[in-house]
Amino acid sequence: MSVRLLALDEEFNILGDVSLFRSLIWTRRYTRLGMYELHTSREGFALLRRGKYLYRNDADELGLVEESGYSINENGSRDAYCRGYFVEKLLADRVLDAAFHLSGNLEGSMRAMTARYAISPADPERKIPHLKLGKIEGLSQKVACQRTGASLSDALYDVGNSFGVSHRVRYDFQTNDLLFEVWQGKDRRDCQTENSWALFSDSFCNVRNAVYNKNVADYKNFAYVAGEGEGAERVIAAVDLRQAGEERRELYVDARDLSRDDGNGNATPMADYLELLRQRGREKLALCRAAETVDGGVDPHANLAYRKDFDLGDLCTYTNLEIGVTVDRRITEITETYEGGKMTLDVTFGEGGVATVRQLIKKEGATGWL
Repeated sequence: MSVRLLALDEEFNILGDVSLFRSLIWTRRYTRLGMYELHTSREGFALLRRGKYLYRNDADELGLVEESGYSINENGSRDAYCRGYFVEKLLADRVLDAAFHLSGNLEGSMRAMTARYAISPADPERKIPHLKLGKIEGLSQKVACQRTGASLSDALYDVGNSFGVSHRVRYDFQTNDLLFEVWQGKDRRDCQTENSWALFSDSFCNVRNAVYNKNVADYKNFAYVAGEGEGAERVIAAVDLRQAGEERRELYVDARDLSRDDGNGNATPMADYLELLRQRGREKLALCRAAETVDGGVDPHANLAYRKDFDLGDLCTYTNLEIGVTVDRRITEITETYEGGKMTLDVTFGEGGVATVRQLIKKEGATGWL
């Protein structure tokens, strides 16, 4: 795979080509900011030091050059490097200084929040240059919540994570636009027929060095969310996310910052206010999921082609015959490592969420699996 890298200045002017590199680690993430790290020869130092962005010709992600440096090791080898987050990090530089109410369609609400604080804010100095709203995906989830005080980036991830939805800022090289979009990975489990299946297993020779881990130490499935009021008058909402027959593990959420006052002297109806509290509870419970993950190398040239048959955000099925379980998990992280003329792929299935873990009841390779 040929990867071309360009260093760009703050106005996206090309400063130079850095395609001759020693190593590139490109980590794409679904539920948090992605990041990268680049190592090249000493000739690249001046270029990386001047650049603000690192552009990759075969990816939508754009890197922010947040750290650059030069080093000499004990063998006298010279190394120039840079690292940073992807350009979504710009959203972390805007805070929700006043309460914002997300209501109705989730995708539309997340786009509206981004427009208010970063694209067309009341204070023009808060506008992020080149940032625009991108294409609409047509997601149908409904939301009712209120956010204030957090960074725009954190608010978008917190709300989106509770619905299995993510966001991105896609760079258009031709127009120099930064396009904000809300999106969701595809369902590629073997229990659906809308999309092609993405099944990962050592017996299919498409995974290697896999590590399965389950940790329920911090798991909570029931929340009491306390809103406005004092003592016996305080408004309390309950959120119950227990599976059938599951033991109750409670969490208390102080949501006093959520007020029935809409800022215009009008009181939010109690039914709507209780839904605001419940949404806050769902967001907090999303941070207290049972951590069940599978980390491992994936052969991008095996029976499943990377970016075609599976990609970041897709909900896939992982099988391990040796331990006798199948796990349905979303791909939350993909790390591409380019070194020595080769690309390796490391994939993380899951990130702190409750997976569907079932004993294998059918033999792998039987009709219907592939």
